Order: sequence, then C-alpha cells, then structure tokens
Amino acid sequence: MIQWLRKRSFHIAFIAFLAGIFIGVNIAFTVSAQEPSFKYLDFFHQVYQLIRNEYVEQPDSKNLFYGAIRGMIASLNDPFSRFLDEQEYSQLKEETSGEFIGVGIEISAKNGDIVVVSPIEGTPAMKAGIQPGDIIYKIDSKPIKNKNINDIVSMIRGKPHTKVTLSIIREGIDEPIDIELERLPIKLQTVNYAVIDSTGVGYLRVKVFSEDTATEVKKALQYFKNNNINKCIIDLRWNPGGLLDQAITISDMLLPKGTMIVSTKGRGGKETLQEYRASSNPLFTGKCIILVNKGSASASEIVSGALKDNNRAKLLGEKTFGKGSVQKFFNLDENTGVTLTIAKYYTPSGVSIHGIGIQPDYVIPMATISKEEQKQINILIKEKILEKFISTHTKYDEPTKQEFKQLLEKNSIKLSDSTANFILKSEIYRFTKRPLYDLEFDNQLTEAIKIINGQ
Repeated sequence: MIQWLRKRSFHIAFIAFLAGIFIGVNIAFTVSAQEPSFKYLDFFHQVYQLIRNEYVEQPDSKNLFYGAIRGMIASLNDPFSRFLDEQEYSQLKEETSGEFIGVGIEISAKNGDIVVVSPIEGTPAMKAGIQPGDIIYKIDSKPIKNKNINDIVSMIRGKPHTKVTLSIIREGIDEPIDIELERLPIKLQTVNYAVIDSTGVGYLRVKVFSEDTATEVKKALQYFKNNNINKCIIDLRWNPGGLLDQAITISDMLLPKGTMIVSTKGRGGKETLQEYRASSNPLFTGKCIILVNKGSASASEIVSGALKDNNRAKLLGEKTFGKGSVQKFFNLDENTGVTLTIAKYYTPSGVSIHGIGIQPDYVIPMATISKEEQKQINILIKEKILEKFISTHTKYDEPTKQEFKQLLEKNSIKLSDSTANFILKSEIYRFTKRPLYDLEFDNQLTEAIKIINGQ
C-alpha cells in the first residue's frame, strides 16, 4: 500500500545529491558506513562523462538520469519500490482515485515472473477469467520475463477500446492460455452492500481500498445499523489492497476505541515503530465474518489481521496473499517520484505476515473444477461452442440450462451438472449485470451465513 506524503525536503536533498556529482562539490557524508560512497559516486560521474563525450550518438540526459534512478531502485530487489516518470506517476494517481484505463489486474514481480495478485471485480480481466496466481509470460506475443514491472504495466495499458493479449501459465493447466482483453475506462465502485435474502445478514463487498472507500463503507455500516442488522459478512476476496489510511479508518469503524489496529516498523526497529489505534467508538458492533482468499492482499490483510487478532471477527476462506510491507511515495517534482518500501507492518499480535499471509479461522477452499473437466471446458472455449450458445441465450433459467446440457451431450463434452451450470452462469454474466452475491455456487459465502447464524 502507499502512504501519500509529500516530502519537499527529500526533493531538495535529491537536487543537492545530483549537484554534488556533476559540478564537483565535496559532500560531507557521515564517515561511518558512508565513506565508500565517494568511490562509487566517482565511478558514476566518470561513466556519465564518458557517455556524454564518447558514445557514438548524442545521449539524452533525461533518459540517462531516469535510467540511473531505475537502476538504483532495481538493485534493491524489491518489486514494490519503483521510480515513476511522468506517465507512470499519472497512472498511479488514476489508480488511487479509482478511475483509469486498463484491463483491471493487480500484478507483482516474483522470481523474475509477473504474477497476478488479483483481478479487480467487474473489469475485463475478471470477466475473462484471469485468476490470482496466473503467471503472465507474454504480452502481445512478446516475452516479458525479467522485464521492469513499470514497462510491463505500460505494455498492458493503452488507449481505450484497443486490445491486448496476455499469454498466461496457470497451475494445473498443461498448455499456456492466450486471453485477449479490451482496454476500457475503469471506474471502480469500490463498495457494494445489501442484506442477503431471508438470512438477516448484511453483506459488504470491498473491491479495493481507494480514496473514497472508507466513506462508502461508513454508509454501508450505517445502513445495516439503521435497519437493525446485527450480523455482517465483509467480503475482501480478490481485493489487492490500496491506501493504508483507508484500511485504518475502516478498522476504526469496527473496533473499540484504543484498540491496536496495526503497527509499522522501519529499518531502525523500535526507533521507527509507529502504532495505529482506533480513535473513536465503533460504528458497527454486530457480529462479523470476513471472507478472504489468496487474492486478499495489503490493505485487505491489515483489516483482516486487525479484526482477527482483536477477536472482533472470524476469517473464513483461504490463506491471504502475504503482502505486509509499507510503501511511501516521495515527490521529486510535481510529476515524478519514487515509491520506496520504508517499513513492514505487524498485526496487533505482533506478527509480520509478509510472504506468509494470514490463515483464516475457518479454512474453506473455494469450489474448484477438476483438471479433467477443465480440459473439457477448454474445448468449449477453443471451438467457440460456448460463445455461440451465449449469443442466443442470455437468460440463466431452467430451459437454458437444459438446452446447454443437450448441447454438451451433442458435442461429447462431459461435465457434471454443477460444473455445466457454473460455466453457463459465469459466461452469461460476462455480458449482463452480475448479482452482488451468488448463493448457488459461492460455497464460502453460504458457509459463512451458516456459521454467523449459528447453524
């Protein structure tokens, strides 16, 4: 997650650093630990002068400086620390505002691979079936292994209504899958809520933590309170995280005043320890269950960890992603900056979940499709049998299900009734408004309802 803080002093220090290199000013470093820097700064200066004076073509100074900054940050071997040029900075502002052009996936670098953290609900990536854990190995037929993650983001993004093809490797599938996605303006409605029919349970879905998320969550909790709903299921599955302050504010709405929400600790250990506690009385005091899975990351894990460790809510689902580091954004000027990992965060029990994740209280794996049935589904997709059927059948009802079953039999495709109905329903809702919740196939949600109602 990114903690938005503008640091003008950092800007000044950075300019001074460059001035020291390029006009030969001696900079007084602290002798201990910093003395070797003289030697490496001299190397840097020499290489810069060599390139300027000897390289076969006239170099662009801006590109040289930007490349040097990217190289320094890349040497940290931290996928969450990065330099943002003018275009990337603009993209970051769009993402945190909840509106941007793209396909709707959160990605991360891991061992040289680009891994999908989570598709964002309602986006082209989610509708096309992109899954957490998918490894993107080509974009528009171009291999991307070991490429800079900023370059990869730029390759995926583009002008609205243009197409991009992601080639992915998925665990359990023998052959790579090519998925064509349309780039679209994405306006995220980060929060949805309702009372689940005939249960008396409130359902609160949080898709991502952007600038307005806490305000929308407050409306939802107030709605439950006003309607005497004292049980709530908070769905953080596939939520890749976002802004730290939003996670803290939302936790504050659910925890008693003074309760520890999260702590962060930087390089200096106890000297850099920061604690965040609930600052007011809770808005909602009813019973809570939080749904999580491997796509729940960062800010999602802060909320989950805060409520779990304080015995305020039970977690149900699968182990979370395990992104427990804190990033801070530093402006270099009004249009560029760097994001650096400056701390790790710790749940109220003092545990760092970075690279580990949070184990839920109730481990309920999401219903999966067998490898054998997945092969049958691939035939449906490759031969466009499903696509042709959906073009004339846009309503998910009993007659449509029966016709689809007959179509499968005609094409010698063997699927269980449950899998066939799931695939049919999922495909239909790619093109129509998807219901907020699904009690037919969402086994984790149905189990949470049973538990919260004491069944």
